[in-house]
Formats: sequence, structure tokens, C-alpha cells
Amino acid sequence: MPTASVNHLELFFADDGPVDEKGAEPVVLLHGFARNGNFWTDWVPILAERHRVIRPDLRGCGSSQDPGAEYEFAVSDLVADYVGLLDALGLERVHHIGESTGGIVGATAAAMYPARFASLTLVSTPVTPLTSDPKVKAPDAASPEESLAALGLEQWWLRSRALTNDLFGDERDAIMARDFARTPLHVALSMWKGMHKPEVTLAPYLGRIRARTLVLTPTGSWTMSVEQQREMVAAIPGARQRTYQGASHGMYYLRSAELAHEALQFIDGD
Repeated sequence: MPTASVNHLELFFADDGPVDEKGAEPVVLLHGFARNGNFWTDWVPILAERHRVIRPDLRGCGSSQDPGAEYEFAVSDLVADYVGLLDALGLERVHHIGESTGGIVGATAAAMYPARFASLTLVSTPVTPLTSDPKVKAPDAASPEESLAALGLEQWWLRSRALTNDLFGDERDAIMARDFARTPLHVALSMWKGMHKPEVTLAPYLGRIRARTLVLTPTGSWTMSVEQQREMVAAIPGARQRTYQGASHGMYYLRSAELAHEALQFIDGD
């Protein structure tokens, strides 16, 4: 199982695709809240035809080491982990594709370390997570944290995704829910709390991003508004946007092939 020692933690990553002899930079796929690199599985065959593809699990998520029950998540730590992983793998410059939390981490890192990022693709990425509607993420409870604690991750995935129209409606839903539940409950609770603090926002970083940027926007997300996405695009110098009418927040797995081809064309300049 490939891992890298970063900031006193063993971080798991999947590594697919060829090391391009012509010098094409690798692609890093970074997942969202409490998920893991498996949620990008359907993107890999498309991207790996032209690029090496790295799929890390954020600290405590999936197969990466648990930082401990007392740990409080902070975006700054996730950014430090990301850059530390690039250093550990000897990756000077990468194309970043991130969804939701993975987009926030990638955009922050790109603003802070512009030389490390060839391009940035942000999928269903909010500017300020606290502004999202919490009701649909809190089935049978007053808050998402209470709902997670009461239901556990597997049932919370199925119940909350039913409310946000983010299910396939077949056996894939149960498979994804079980995979999501590999992240310990205390990690998910700490991550939710840490990512929804008032100070967690991309607003101060957007104007500092120098990488070529593509924003992939669903119109049916409960996590952010289309207007907020337009404002994000306007704030990032030279950013492009593709809007998916009627798509939900989970379009990165529900419409994976379509989005992967869009991202690949952007990365390669086709």
C-alpha cells in the first residue's frame, strides 16, 4: 500500500498512469469531505491515458493515518500535507483537480505556492462552506454533526444524498456509502467542524491564483449558489467556467466521464 510520511503522518495515495517521457505534469485528484481517492475511480482511465494520476487520501480519511481523536482539522494543515506530499513524491509541478473540500485545499495551495501548479480545476467548490444550507445534511437531527453521530457515516451518506439528489439509485450507492464509512466518525466530525468555521473561505486567496483555472459549476448544489460561483470565477484572474444545468453537487461521480473529459481537454489545452 503506497504511503508517504508527511507531517508525522502516513498519507496513502494511489498512483496510476504513465510517467510521461515528454514532461507532461502529473494530475492530482483531491477528494472532498471525509471521502477518499476511490471516489475518483471513474476518472482514472480517462486521465491516465495522457498523465500520471495521483489520488491522495487526506489525513484521517480512507487509508491515511488517523491524526487522533483530539486533532482539530484546519485548512492550513491540509495545505501543508498536500505540499509535503508533492515534495515526498518529487513532484515539482502538477495539475490539480479538486472537488468541494479538495477544491478549497487546492485553490489555497495554488495561491500560496503558485510555482507548484500548472492548472487548477475546481469541481463543486464553495467559496465559504459555512454559507451552505445545513438542513439537507442533517437528516433526523438539528445539525449535520448530530446527524453524523446518530446515523454513522454509511447511513448518513445514504440519507443525506437522498435529500440532495446525489444517488445513482442502484447498487453503486451502497458501495460508495461503505467506502465513505472507512473514515472514522471522529475524523468526519472534526473535519466538518473545521471546514465550517467562519474564517474558512477562499475569498482572500482567489485574486492570488496564477494557475490556469477551470471552474465546473452544478446548478443544483445545496452547498453553494450559482451566483457565488460566478463571483469566484470573476475573482480568479483569467478563470474559465463551465456550468452544468440541473447537475447536483455530486456530479463529479454521477457524471464522471463527462467531467473528466472536460478537465482533460482544459489541462491539455485542446
